[in-house]
Amino acid sequence: MRASPWLISLAIATGLSACQPAQRAEGNASDAGAGEAPPPMAAATSDERSYAFQCGDVAVQATYRGQDSASVVVEGRTYPMASEPAASGARYGDGQGNVFWTKGTTEGTLQLKGEPDRSCTGSGEQGAAAPLPTAQDATAAGFRATGNEPGWLAEVAAGATPHLRVETDYGQRTLEIAAPTQGKDGWSGTAADGTPVKLTFQRTVCQDDMSGQAFGATAMLTVGARQYHGCGDFAGAPALAAKP
Repeated sequence: MRASPWLISLAIATGLSACQPAQRAEGNASDAGAGEAPPPMAAATSDERSYAFQCGDVAVQATYRGQDSASVVVEGRTYPMASEPAASGARYGDGQGNVFWTKGTTEGTLQLKGEPDRSCTGSGEQGAAAPLPTAQDATAAGFRATGNEPGWLAEVAAGATPHLRVETDYGQRTLEIAAPTQGKDGWSGTAADGTPVKLTFQRTVCQDDMSGQAFGATAMLTVGARQYHGCGDFAGAPALAAKP
């Protein structure tokens, strides 16, 4: 029996009308997805800011990376810390009992495991973190390092041509190297009497163990087979003068 053309047309129309809502819904969902912005990605935190604090008897440098983490340097030792909940201010801890908690940039508290809490006073922002200086950078501005027990002094003259002068044993012995070899982290050479001399530095906060003064670098002086440890700064080294 042949189907009536009228019935065939009715069946096709019914099928199309049943499919249209689904197609429209599918199209709307696709359009909505295309129009929506993707979820925001966490921005890379390249903006690092450093602040200097004096916490009781120790100098502290805190470098913040966004709001989630910080590196806290205390007497040459670095404590990587993460943000922790705080009723006020910014609190960072390492999960080992060491906490640095500040209110603004001028006051705070340093808590080191096994030690009494220290109140901190900030001296303000030190600027964005900069690349670590090399010996060439330090030579251009001058470098000076000192240490105690026994007292010693090492100076690198400012200028294009380095000149290293060393005094050891409270000034009883003086050595000079007119053109020391520059490395990435210091200078080395041989004095006129044949003594090998090497002065190296590391860019960490250093505190003088007698005066308590804070410096921008730890320093190590090697004269022959003897080593001397102390602190140094990259700028403001006085001009070298011949010792009378």
